[in-house]
Amino acid sequence: MAPPQGPRAPLEFGGPLGAAALLLLLPATMFHLLLAARSGPARLLGPPASLPGLEALWSPRALLLWLAWLGLQAALYLLPARKASRPWC
Repeated sequence: MAPPQGPRAPLEFGGPLGAAALLLLLPATMFHLLLAARSGPARLLGPPASLPGLEALWSPRALLLWLAWLGLQAALYLLPARKASRPWC
């Protein structure tokens, strides 16, 4: 039986909202795991004993790199996918 196609086809990763949530939640999860691993008791469910100040977390260069990465992903999404006219041998 073929998978459903058309407007009723299931969306991968929850569709556009799921992709946006992954874009925000994956870096936040990695940051939490980094802080938890660096803490003394290394507790995953409790907050770390001390968080770095906002000045240590803010970096204009990191923001520009993230925006450039996001722009690249948007450009790759908007580029048309074409069929190869000749198969590569």
